[in-house]
Amino acid sequence: MLWLLLACADDRLLVQKGQGAEGEDPAECWDGIDNDEDGYIDCDDQDCLIYAQCITEDTGNPDTDTPIDTGDTNDTQDTNDTQDTSDPNDQDGDGYTTNDGDCNDSDPQINPGSVDSTVDGLDQNCDGIDGPDQDGDGFVDSNAGGTDCNDLDASINPNATEVPDDGIDQDCDGVDQTTPVTGNIAEFNNDGEHTFTVPSGVYTITASLWGAGGAGGEQLMATGGGGGYVETMFSVTPGETLDVYVGKGGRYTGSGGGASAIMRSSTMIAIAGAGGGGASDGNSGNSWAGGAGGAGGAVGENGMDLMYHQAGLSYSYCEVPTTGGTGATQFGPGIGGTPTGTAEYQGISHLCYGANGASLEGGGATGAASQCNFVGPYFWDVNSPGGANGHPGSGGAGYFGGGGGGSVYTYCGAGGGGGSSWAMSTVISVQYIDGSGQTQGNAVESNGAGRGGDRDFGGASDNGADGRIVFEW
Repeated sequence: MLWLLLACADDRLLVQKGQGAEGEDPAECWDGIDNDEDGYIDCDDQDCLIYAQCITEDTGNPDTDTPIDTGDTNDTQDTNDTQDTSDPNDQDGDGYTTNDGDCNDSDPQINPGSVDSTVDGLDQNCDGIDGPDQDGDGFVDSNAGGTDCNDLDASINPNATEVPDDGIDQDCDGVDQTTPVTGNIAEFNNDGEHTFTVPSGVYTITASLWGAGGAGGEQLMATGGGGGYVETMFSVTPGETLDVYVGKGGRYTGSGGGASAIMRSSTMIAIAGAGGGGASDGNSGNSWAGGAGGAGGAVGENGMDLMYHQAGLSYSYCEVPTTGGTGATQFGPGIGGTPTGTAEYQGISHLCYGANGASLEGGGATGAASQCNFVGPYFWDVNSPGGANGHPGSGGAGYFGGGGGGSVYTYCGAGGGGGSSWAMSTVISVQYIDGSGQTQGNAVESNGAGRGGDRDFGGASDNGADGRIVFEW
């Protein structure tokens, strides 16, 4: 009778060890699955105790932990387990899985902890770049076969903006851009920041400044405003450094331009106001007229109001008077325009109010709808006003910036006001020539600088022209 009972017990063990039993395939003992559905998994199951992975070196006792710690190469669940350190998800055994960032788990030399010292067709450290990129600017060190001429400074790489006359080759083209000097004339025609060292024996300089032009919009007549012009004479000291800022023209539909300025350290000497941007409607410029940007000047020109829609069309959601932003003066910024209409979507008003200008900054727009909110240009640089499709023009930058136009998204808009020109009271002399509409101040001597952009329609360029500064001594 005892023999029969043992035989029955052996039969039960044989059945349990059959197809699908835990441990029939060794990998089943660390796969985290109860394969034989007996309520025990991995090293908790008696059938797995024969494997070394389930026995600790220090005690010889069964290790009843599941020896798989996803994403961790050490078994931190069992403080007594000194052998269970491998992760079966780490195919090449380098200590990194694909979840850890191993971009080639079949090669132990390639993982996030490797050193990628040269351009060799392999990304050894899995940072997405072949070769060393210590400053993280996306360009490989030129000493290792890349194109980054200073891999310790992220502001220096082939895509960086060159700063002329500062002794640094920011764009890695092999030279520092310098301001062309012919005899006693220095010309600054590239937008951005520059420096100028006063030559020996020079004690007065005459400077001519043009603010940048605003970008055009889509609506009929919605050109960008021209930049203002300032001519001033002021005292200098031989060897001193002047900071020179050339305004960037509006680069996006309806963007106001950047101002052009001369500074001595943190003191403003003179600044030429930029033109405001033109407006757009939601019918590719085919519905509404008006919305031109105002020109810059000692008193900036107002942005144009929305004028009318085409005959036979009626738009209750967008009506005149939707007004343009006012131009800035030497004493204060322009005021933002206001919209008139009934447009809303899902209970949110799409009336966009022009933002007031500020010191050095042109007004953008603001409103309940997210599409209404954007900023205008600041100092010499520009920002996107949000584009076409019912957006207004933003104000031009200047000593004070012009106000942004009002608009009704996505139907119509008004123009941005021009920024103001200014010179400090201690200059020897100053003359202002304000822009008018799309035309820049002193257009004859401008070499095209400061002109407002064309209407963005039929392939015409809406970009405003950059500003310009010329020194003579």
